[in-house]
This record gives sequence, C-alpha cells and structure tokens, in this order.
Amino acid sequence: MKIPFSNSARFQRGFSLVEVTLAMAIAAVALVSIIGMVPQGLQTMQEAGDQAIEARIHQQILNELQMAPYGDPTTSSTMDEYHEFEIYYDDQGEEIGDSSSDDDVKGSFGHVYSARISVPKQGDATPTSVGGADFEGFQFSSVADPDQVNNFLRPVIIEVAAVSGRGSDFDWELESNKRFISSYRSYVVKMGKDYTK
Repeated sequence: MKIPFSNSARFQRGFSLVEVTLAMAIAAVALVSIIGMVPQGLQTMQEAGDQAIEARIHQQILNELQMAPYGDPTTSSTMDEYHEFEIYYDDQGEEIGDSSSDDDVKGSFGHVYSARISVPKQGDATPTSVGGADFEGFQFSSVADPDQVNNFLRPVIIEVAAVSGRGSDFDWELESNKRFISSYRSYVVKMGKDYTK
C-alpha cells in the first residue's frame, strides 16, 4: 500500500527574524521592569523586619516595667531608675547589654538596635521625638478637687532605633537621627488605688 506524500511540509515556516527580535525586545522590557522593582522590595522587607523587631523590643521593655515595683510616687519612685535608661539589642531583638553596666557593647558588632526609656514625672521634659514638652501630670476630675494630679499613673516613652553601622556615638537628640527612631507611648499604673482621690 502506497502512502501519498504531502507537500505541505515544504510550506511550514518558522518565525522570521523581525518576529524574534520583537519578542526579545518585549521580554527585555518586562525583565528590566521586574529587576528594577527588586531593590524597592528588598528595602520594604528590611523596613518591615525592623518594625517587627522594634515592636518586640517595646513589648519586652513594657513587660519588665509593669513587673517592676512602682514605689512611692510622692517621693522618689522605683520607676525613676528607668528614666533615661538605654538598652542594646542584637539583630534578633535579644538584649546584649545596657548603659549601666556594659558600655563596651554599645557600637560593637552585635549592637544593631538601641532602646531608650523615658518615665517622666511631673515637671520633667518628654523626649524630643514626642514633642519635648514639659509633662504636667495626669488629671482626673473629682468633685472635691478637679485639678488634683494623679500620682499613680506614669507615662512610659520607649524609643527604639536601628543603629547598626552608626557606631557608639548615636545621638538621640540629633535632628538627622530622628528618622531612625520609632517612639512608643504607654502608661504604667500602680494598681489598687482610687484614681479620683
């Protein structure tokens, strides 16, 4: 049995040089656009990681402050010991030292984040990252004395900065460093008190 030969194979053709060139140009434009977005994506990922670790540091410090003895607010409180206290952390948010005991840690290779705690009492100035105004105390309305300041509620301002590569001379008050500082405001309460008296 004879199979008829088809001449259609002769007329099958591939892509022309112009078509291949156009396809390569379109692919190149797409690749350049995608590659151009990679640095922005990496920067966004770095910022998200910094924010997550800074929030974790804030929560750790706040937990420690809430467990600390409040002391007598009318005289010198135990909370005053934490005012202007600085703590140093590694790249995972683990504490590696503080300003009272381990100055050689500040600016070292493992020092990536710094946290500064402010627990202002009435008359103290707040950090410049949150305005730098004088703290006048908290007031709650009372029938007997509407202007009485509450001594059993203290603000806590925790500033966290990614200081990796900036050495040991990171200045919290320097205007150019403000962009590296994340500020968190919270409150510490002495429990078991009547806050309106």
